[in-house]
Amino acid sequence: MKSAFAALSKDYSNLTARIRNLSHSVVCTCSGVTLRLHFPAFRQSKPTLTELVDAIAIYLVHFALPRSEIEALTAIYKTTDPIEFMKRYSLLESRARALFIKANETTERNGEAGELLLYLLTEWILGAPQLIAKMSLKTNPSMPVHGADGVHVRYSEKEKKLLLYWGESKLHANVGNAIAAAAKSITEALQPDKLKHEIDLVQQNISFSGLQPAEKEALLRYLNPFEEEYNERLDVTTCLIGFNFDGFAKVAAVDPKAAEAEFRTLAQAELVKVAPKLAKALTDMGLATQPIEIFFLPLPSVSDFRDLFQAKVGWKA
Repeated sequence: MKSAFAALSKDYSNLTARIRNLSHSVVCTCSGVTLRLHFPAFRQSKPTLTELVDAIAIYLVHFALPRSEIEALTAIYKTTDPIEFMKRYSLLESRARALFIKANETTERNGEAGELLLYLLTEWILGAPQLIAKMSLKTNPSMPVHGADGVHVRYSEKEKKLLLYWGESKLHANVGNAIAAAAKSITEALQPDKLKHEIDLVQQNISFSGLQPAEKEALLRYLNPFEEEYNERLDVTTCLIGFNFDGFAKVAAVDPKAAEAEFRTLAQAELVKVAPKLAKALTDMGLATQPIEIFFLPLPSVSDFRDLFQAKVGWKA
């Protein structure tokens, strides 16, 4: 299984120029929680927010469309006229943008920028490729839109378990509000009926996963309660918490050579402050031992991030 999922993975090393990682020793008192913090790279003492949006928008097609459609195009890469290939890719990109816009209209939400970023961080940092493209399901009028923002998968050789990652993305100006919303959504998503609905979606759409028949059959055993493999599945929540952070303004006048390093210090101090708030919110919701991968994302402005993304995709702010 590990090699099958590895074949679905992509190389995201070029994103290190746009998305920085904060190495830290801050821990959450909830035993199942891992804390991570990422932020936009700096240039001349300012965060490169526009460049970040440009970078993640490149992955619209891979996030929004079934892998089977993308693989059908890449399979003819070397045998098709370059202009014809580019035309076909442009059509896929147009479809992906249209799906984003339709999802925004259908769900009356504007959090897709966060969902796309969570998708990238889950594939890149956790090494867990997306299993099904939820974006296309959201735009189906007969399909309930509630549920996880993303579904990813990885096999752990160490634990000998299949890990299914259920994504939740929350972007709020206030970090406390983002944490509260995240804890509520995670609790709801883990309810047996909601989890069963998500598993049903995976089973019904497994044909779009890009896995070979034997691999699909093996994965489905982990989703079938009448198979022993079902007991070896671990449900993990991934959660992006984006929020406004004044640390960006504080380093704006700092020498460009030292600005990002100074910001890291401020970001770690902020993480020390918010970790207990997160622990309390999760504990109050009965999530103290639930495996959760938290991606904190401080931003100069959540509103600006959304507006830039919406403009990039082509829908009205």
